[in-house]
Amino acid sequence: MSVLSIGDTGPEQWRDANVTPLRDAAYASLFAQSRDSLLVVSDGAAARTVQLRAPLGCRALVEVTTESGLAARADGRVIQVSYGLVSGATEAELAVIVAHELAHQILEHRRRLDLAGVRKGFFGQFGGNLAANRMAEEEADRLSVHLLANAGFDPDIAPRFWRTGMGVSLGSGLFRNRAYRSPDDRAAFLDREIDRYLGNGAGPTYPGHLLIRRDGPIIY
Repeated sequence: MSVLSIGDTGPEQWRDANVTPLRDAAYASLFAQSRDSLLVVSDGAAARTVQLRAPLGCRALVEVTTESGLAARADGRVIQVSYGLVSGATEAELAVIVAHELAHQILEHRRRLDLAGVRKGFFGQFGGNLAANRMAEEEADRLSVHLLANAGFDPDIAPRFWRTGMGVSLGSGLFRNRAYRSPDDRAAFLDREIDRYLGNGAGPTYPGHLLIRRDGPIIY
């Protein structure tokens, strides 16, 4: 199945190899559409028009990569989860992982960190870079329990998960990523968020105390 047009744009508007891959440009066009936009698709034999009726919400592309290890990441537009993680996690565990990465997207951490000149990787483990990266991870953890509750999950699955072997591995690797709290501290941090804002253990919840940070700088 191929996509011939999205709304009133086609490949000739998407294609600019000097800027971005065609796939990413097509997704950007898709994200910009309204709820009732039209797509023209083809199965190779005939073209047909379909109407988008998806509810508007958190726009993010979710991909399962071919990696066999445990990995999950978000870059501001795309959430990637490794095959090794998807194949080994339960539904509840996968919900916690995706909620954390989706929280990064919602809070626009990649944009805010880039704007502040914060580095990732090795140099992200020191000084102001570490403080900023840790703040972003803590914000994502806190928002994740609200997303879980609003999706019908018990938010307590988050602190339980980060105490498990899989949860510890995601936050460590060969050397523990210092942007994350220790597993016990991370879980206790989430316990406090749940006790304060989700005492009944269920949604709906509006985490305005976290969403207000989205339009401001990373403060640490």
